Amino acid sequence: MQISSSAYMGVETLVRLAVQNADKPCSTKGLAEWINRSVSYTEALMAQLRSAGLVVSRHGPGGGYMLAKPAQRITVAEVFQAVDAPSNFASRPLNADTLEAADIHDLHGTDLLWEALKSAVLSFLNDVSLADLTPESPELISVGGNDRADMRSTARHCSSVKR
Repeated sequence: MQISSSAYMGVETLVRLAVQNADKPCSTKGLAEWINRSVSYTEALMAQLRSAGLVVSRHGPGGGYMLAKPAQRITVAEVFQAVDAPSNFASRPLNADTLEAADIHDLHGTDLLWEALKSAVLSFLNDVSLADLTPESPELISVGGNDRADMRSTARHCSSVKR
């Protein structure tokens, strides 16, 4: 199992929107600058997230993207599933207690291991919300060198980018 750059960038972008807060949309240009990607890449990413119901967009002056629901109600698994290849996260979590012979009939050798690993990762990601990854969270998971000071600058950055 491989985590795509789209999944990584989707989480990064939505965490930064969570820090930005719900009242103020952030432009595609501002989001692109945050994640250090082109505007066209960011537009495509946001279209996938919008299709999955994770963000909403406002058009016109002062428009942009906002989270569609509170950050504590959006899981990292939802973000991954919105932007990643369906085959990477399509399986339901495996539960050893409820596995039937038919469930494992087609899984041989290491296939069962990889399916179990994918299931464990998906289960873990279902337990992590965007709110858990914000600087205000006591359970902040530090990833990719983004420290609390960097994340706090997010709200200021979005407001300063010309639309």
